[in-house]
Amino acid sequence: MFPVLLGLAAATCWSIHDMFTGRMTRLLGPVATAFVVMLAGAFLLLPIVLWRGHIWQADLAGTMQALALGVAYALGMAALFKAFHLAPVSVVGPLTAGYPALVVIWGVVHGLQPTALQWAAVAVTIAGAVIVGRLAHQEDEGATLDPARMPEVALASVIASVGFAAAVILGQDAAVALGEYEATFVSRFSAALCLLPFLETKLGALRRVTRLPWGIFIMAAMDVAALTMINAAGHLPGKEYAAMGISAYGAIAVVLAMVFLGERVARGQWLGIAMIVSGVTVLALP
Repeated sequence: MFPVLLGLAAATCWSIHDMFTGRMTRLLGPVATAFVVMLAGAFLLLPIVLWRGHIWQADLAGTMQALALGVAYALGMAALFKAFHLAPVSVVGPLTAGYPALVVIWGVVHGLQPTALQWAAVAVTIAGAVIVGRLAHQEDEGATLDPARMPEVALASVIASVGFAAAVILGQDAAVALGEYEATFVSRFSAALCLLPFLETKLGALRRVTRLPWGIFIMAAMDVAALTMINAAGHLPGKEYAAMGISAYGAIAVVLAMVFLGERVARGQWLGIAMIVSGVTVLALP
């Protein structure tokens, strides 16, 4: 199915995005990083939105869905950054890997009818994502987990999972009513507004982003591209399976780190990658 391919493309974008996340969160803090990425994404989308011109005919329902998308996505991103700030990927990854299954379950409640083979593929894909995340390492990050903060990490991971699942559902509905580019664009502003009260630093300190402006714009470009592709799947049958393509982002990140950063891939991770590939391949079949 084409939605799965859109999900894979989005996963690749988010994998590139995540290569810059650790450095940016150390520079600005997790919530401030998400805030700046939202505004930079709106700036990048503005020419496309103005050129298309659909935004001027936006209806109230689609606009409200796009604004709700922004709130859900902001909470998910801020919670994920917070979790990464407190714990290594090997802890946070497995806790957040299952959120695409929430989207499929939502689809089932609203009429989606996966076959037994597709259910098996969903399970294999999620299991592979958990394995890849569990065996991930952060040798260059030096992140360690204080056991006393594990409840905080778990809560942040749950909020991230629910937020991202809600963002997929809301974004796909908003894309039908408003357009995928417009839905992503409008969501940037509600997301930034939602994050504003939680900034860990004074707004004046955000000038530190000028130390690495290209990093922020790469993150923003990858983020809006990924979210727009997921939103675009809302026009297609089986749109919920786009979320399963997203499950590959951890595996793609591992491979990119191996190719471009020379990082080692554990043997267990190769098993997880193989499970993701097989599960996504089944879901991508007509």
